[in-house]
Amino acid sequence: MSKPKAFTLVELLVVIGIIAVLIGILLPALSRAREKAKTVQCATQLRQLGIGLQVYSVNSRGVLPAWSSTQIAGGNGTGRDSQGEGWTEMLQPYFSKVTDRVYQCPMFNFTERINYFMSARWSSKLGRKTIKFSEIKKQSEFIVSGDCTQKFFYPQPWGTNGMAEDDCDKDDATWKCIVFAGEADGINVHRTGNNVLFADGHVDLKKQFEGNSMTYHPKKMEDWDTVTGD
Repeated sequence: MSKPKAFTLVELLVVIGIIAVLIGILLPALSRAREKAKTVQCATQLRQLGIGLQVYSVNSRGVLPAWSSTQIAGGNGTGRDSQGEGWTEMLQPYFSKVTDRVYQCPMFNFTERINYFMSARWSSKLGRKTIKFSEIKKQSEFIVSGDCTQKFFYPQPWGTNGMAEDDCDKDDATWKCIVFAGEADGINVHRTGNNVLFADGHVDLKKQFEGNSMTYHPKKMEDWDTVTGD
């Protein structure tokens, strides 16, 4: 009986080379697939947030949760924590706990940090802390929430904030929250953009601000920098 033929060194090297090539082809595809899944998860979370805001407004005479200054979840109004509750705390009976991962975009590397914000630019111009859904005439264009990529809200070294605690009341009254790649200190946390939640409940992945389909004013098309209180 003849002995089984063994692989030669050359044959082994060829097989190893083929495997290495296949791994090189598959790994980027798997990485993109994982990123796509995280982008979809983020969009799903924002849609859930949109539903939570709708439910809250139904039980609050059409008003959205009020935004305010820095709020530390569970705080007592001392230190960096302002008096009252943050909008995420006000939303808890109708949505999720402040500490739930539904507020955390999976593409961010910050654990236990809220990555979504509340629209406040227009109401702040009017000297108000909230807005009614009935005031939003541009339902499919008005930005309600989305990925908060503003570095001011995050700790160093990536961010610029020295706070150890997380602000559970992120809003864009004085700081633009969605800062896209190409803008000063802007980033796109997803491969092709940032997720944006609109007043009608739909979520779009946007590569940059689009003046013809996005607005920070509930009644007309305006960028964050040009929003007026009229």
